[in-house]
Amino acid sequence: MRIILLPILVPFLAFFFALALQPALIAGSAQAASYLAAVSDLPLPDGLTEAQEKSTVFDSPVGRIVTAYATGQVSAAAVHDFYSATLPQLGWEKSTAGNWRRQHETLKIDVLGSEAGPVTVTFTLSSENE
Repeated sequence: MRIILLPILVPFLAFFFALALQPALIAGSAQAASYLAAVSDLPLPDGLTEAQEKSTVFDSPVGRIVTAYATGQVSAAAVHDFYSATLPQLGWEKSTAGNWRRQHETLKIDVLGSEAGPVTVTFTLSSENE
């Protein structure tokens, strides 16, 4: 009886063990502490805080335009490095410095401030009309 239950019990326990560890693994490996409120799949690197009161969102049947801002005591290079590593994983392709494309949207990321920080980051997301 033990031999028959073992092949069933091991995968079952491994599945529940993985479920129990998943939040800890995600929290430990994630570099993004939060996401922009207006663009739910655009992460913010640690150290940046969104200025939600400054954000604007225009949504229409032909697309959307979002302007969002974040500030923090982070270097400009760290912001650029974060997005260069993260955005391709989310389906974005770099078109030119600070500009990204995904499907029918463009994303422009401007980092203003001293190289050592603090910085203000402006995100402009717009739909491309065909």
